[in-house]
Amino acid sequence: MIEIIDNSVQLAVLAVMTALCAVYSYRAKQQNAGILAMFYGSFVLGDLYWLLYLVFYGYTPRVFYISAVSWYAAYVFLDLVLLRMASEEERGTRWPALWLVPVFPAAMCLYYLQYGDVFGNIVSATLMGLLMFHAVRGLVWARKHGGNRGRRMFCACVLVFCLLEYGEWTASCFFDVDTLASPYYWFDFALTALTILFLPAYRKAVEA
Repeated sequence: MIEIIDNSVQLAVLAVMTALCAVYSYRAKQQNAGILAMFYGSFVLGDLYWLLYLVFYGYTPRVFYISAVSWYAAYVFLDLVLLRMASEEERGTRWPALWLVPVFPAAMCLYYLQYGDVFGNIVSATLMGLLMFHAVRGLVWARKHGGNRGRRMFCACVLVFCLLEYGEWTASCFFDVDTLASPYYWFDFALTALTILFLPAYRKAVEA
């Protein structure tokens, strides 16, 4: 039951955020906000399939790639927002220490291989590595060059989003109970709350 509640809450929140982001994109003529709306919408589609499967069959999907593809698309759209927010000078800058960032998703990928399939883990690690790399680069750039608070907040939100996803995935390796005793749900509730911050942070970044 808690899994249905968790997915229902997340679906409702993300659906509202999709609508708000789409309306903002249209009124402000912000193409990048439209891409952010696609991030929300893709996540909604993945959650919708997962929730319907839970309701009709009473257990989590055995073939989860339908939801996974939607979530992968959401990661791609979120990364596009980060890339389009970055200046050409920022995108061309390379700090050697930044290349340590992908080490974390790569290490986690190797660990998760004992629990999941090779293809899904590699795709997840690649997309998460890109998100974390671009988010950290944005934070470092903003600190060095006086970026606005909204930009820093957006990059920080993306980085925390990735870490919460890893928290969920790691918890699911050790806890397989449909109760609030599982940390998985606390990570997922936190992730749902965090996604609400993406739109105001984005608006603050572009309107500053």
